Amino acid sequence: MNLKELGLKIQAAREDKRMTQGQLADAIGCSQSALSNYEKGKRRIYLSQLEKLSEVLEKPLEFFVEGFGENSIDTDGASETSDDDLIRLMNYIHSLDYSERVQVEDFILFLKWKKQKGGS
Repeated sequence: MNLKELGLKIQAAREDKRMTQGQLADAIGCSQSALSNYEKGKRRIYLSQLEKLSEVLEKPLEFFVEGFGENSIDTDGASETSDDDLIRLMNYIHSLDYSERVQVEDFILFLKWKKQKGGS
């Protein structure tokens, strides 16, 4: 999947919800032109925006990211990690509050540090 296909999914979900681009843009905190560019696949979308889209459009995050290849997500060379694993982890993180997400980020940074130091 590429950005254009993601854009088509965003547009389809918006239309299913019977929202205009302006209404959805207001709901997720971006401009209508930015949303238009997301839908056309002309602009990359941040995970935080995808999370907002998922919430507002009442679609699981998987709906939007399903089909992205391993080259679309930087996995630090962890080729054994499947797309399904990444989507599952993203959904777990999405369900956490801010302070819990900070803890997850700290733990990930610790694991990366440990790996660089030669630990297992």
